[in-house]
Amino acid sequence: MSQTILEVVNLKKHFSQRKGLLSSIQGRGDVITAVDDISFYLKENETMGLVGESGCGKTTVGKTILRLIPPTAGEIIYDGKVISKMSARQFQPMRREMQMIFQDLDAALNPKMRIRTILQEAINVHGKKSTKEVKLRTQDLLEKVNLKESKLSNFPHELSGGEKRRVGIARALAVNPRILIADEPTSALDVSIQAQVVNLFKDLQAQLKLSYIFISHDLRIVELVSHKVAVMYLGKIVEMGLAQRIASNPRHPYTQILWSSLVEKQSLEANATSADLGGDWGVYDFERPETGCRFAPRCPVFIDRDRPKICTDPTTEPTLIDIDNAHKVACHYPL
Repeated sequence: MSQTILEVVNLKKHFSQRKGLLSSIQGRGDVITAVDDISFYLKENETMGLVGESGCGKTTVGKTILRLIPPTAGEIIYDGKVISKMSARQFQPMRREMQMIFQDLDAALNPKMRIRTILQEAINVHGKKSTKEVKLRTQDLLEKVNLKESKLSNFPHELSGGEKRRVGIARALAVNPRILIADEPTSALDVSIQAQVVNLFKDLQAQLKLSYIFISHDLRIVELVSHKVAVMYLGKIVEMGLAQRIASNPRHPYTQILWSSLVEKQSLEANATSADLGGDWGVYDFERPETGCRFAPRCPVFIDRDRPKICTDPTTEPTLIDIDNAHKVACHYPL
């Protein structure tokens, strides 16, 4: 049986937003809750899909796990060690074991470096290797991600989107990680290239026994890659369970709308209107979530039930409850 490699317990991340010169001088400003008390675990050789609209906190979760940004509260436990409370020096030996593949590779890959130099830098980052070792390791990485050796002399802007994605994966693999956090790895790619990238992730997991946190807004892609899925809305996990079960039988109204829209190959904004959802699916202030259920202002069930008070009462905010064999939903009226 696979062992748990990562645990996230009651994780919170708040950002301060100062408005105007006076607020900056006085040290005052609004607090944006990007991640609000979420918990999940990841096993060895397992993929956890993290799904939700832009701005829901998915990428912040990934960056906080890797200590790229500090958590506000909660614990991150890696391989039995509470890394969220470690100093930078204590965490350094474990940094190579957790890597992130960033969404914007145009920003993540140095435009002035050739691909050969980018990979060599990654290979040497945790200890200088000999020229022969670097060459052999570079060839090995190219084979793993199915990238031609001729691309080593190219600069990032000379590669296609799919090729840049493969370089990003190769760079992350250079230090032999155990966990990869992939942030929207199939975004802005053609459907055929998306399929290739998905297959590559699955092949690498089988070969290298990797654990993934796969961040995306596309439930179709996540279903193909993931063993289990957590759906996020405004910093909260609103539904969590096995990938196929959530795709075939979503129980939270938000998940159902999200999935239905994606199946029809339309975005939420293009497919959903106030008329067909019964709520306001348009402009919404993500920085100031409602009290009680955050999804209530956009929820068709809330409207259909004549806006029950339990949904907006701050003392009865819905929490994740197991409703069917580890299928958890945070909703007063699950579907």
